[in-house]
Amino acid sequence: MAVHRRGGVVRPVGPRVRSSIVWRAFVLVVLTGCAFQPSGGGDPDGGAVGGDGPASDPDGATACTGAATWLDTCALPPPTAGLSLGASGTYTYDTDEGELRNPGDQRVEHTSVVVTTATGDVRVIVAADLTLAAQSTLRATGLLPLVIVTTGDLTIAGTLDVGRGGAGARRAGACGTSAGGTGADNSGGAGGGGGGGFGGAGATGSSGNSDGTPADPGKGGEAAALPDGPLGGCPGGAGGTGEDPPGSGGVGGGALYLVSSTVVRVTGTIDAGGTGGAGGTEDGGGNADAGGGGGGSGGGVSTDTPALMAPGIVVGNAGQPGQRAIVAALGGTGGSVSGSDGSAGGALASPDGAMASAAQPGGGGGGGGGAGIIIFRASSISVGATISPAPRP
Repeated sequence: MAVHRRGGVVRPVGPRVRSSIVWRAFVLVVLTGCAFQPSGGGDPDGGAVGGDGPASDPDGATACTGAATWLDTCALPPPTAGLSLGASGTYTYDTDEGELRNPGDQRVEHTSVVVTTATGDVRVIVAADLTLAAQSTLRATGLLPLVIVTTGDLTIAGTLDVGRGGAGARRAGACGTSAGGTGADNSGGAGGGGGGGFGGAGATGSSGNSDGTPADPGKGGEAAALPDGPLGGCPGGAGGTGEDPPGSGGVGGGALYLVSSTVVRVTGTIDAGGTGGAGGTEDGGGNADAGGGGGGSGGGVSTDTPALMAPGIVVGNAGQPGQRAIVAALGGTGGSVSGSDGSAGGALASPDGAMASAAQPGGGGGGGGGAGIIIFRASSISVGATISPAPRP
């Protein structure tokens, strides 16, 4: 069941759902262990669903205790009995349509709702419990960030993937100064695009045409303050146009928010990495005339739960297709002997993207994308070393 809840009214969601992004200051709320039982009701006065607080029954008694910082779990519809994603292969989920399909491309019934948060609309899957098995992958795409809320255990033993432009990855216009800038055009050797920023700053690309007047590179995207809702990463800027077409900028990682009133357990992989920018093309004459694109930033992964156990890999890196590791993703090599190489993305030890190599006579290389943001809110946290970038409370 896919529904849209706003103003206490539930209505079907069509393909025209779009997300609006608003930046606000982040206020840290420490989650203490609590439980909730979604009431399925909204604000009787027609107020928008959002925030966190108890619902009341008709007699005024408290009926629900909220379990999340960024949304009101008490206003969610009743959960499905349980959601077990155990088939071998890849499940797909479209957050705009609220459609879940198994590896055989058959629809999987579940309960979901679109909720407005401080940073825009999100798609919320509501289940009594949810398990993604070790042999299974869940790939989520769409404009809306993915939120999973369970009244019981939430277990990720397989791969939960919102990386490489997945669910909630932002477009340049929604990122403001965190998006990477475009390299300047130059027929002799264009500038490289800047990397996208988010948890770390993206790097500026390199200049092209160092044997003449250098073409300006794209500025790296700026690091952002901690968000107050689920947000995805930002794209890198395209390279400049030379005599040949430029390389496109990489896309950012998506946004994932996991909420459980008992435990979030990650023994598999959560991937919210961005992608590297494409290399600039060249005409075969020895100079890579076009600039390379900047890398996209990593995305955002957040939790709210009494207990978090994550010995598995949680990723928000960028660069080449985002690495499922704690090391930086590498930039691409130049398209000819005289083109500049692209630069590495941000990772655990250094969340900012690396600067591109020195300018060469051909097109400039793209800057590295910054790392994403991981926020762990839990009363009890037990995590392994394979988490990048470093989690924040």
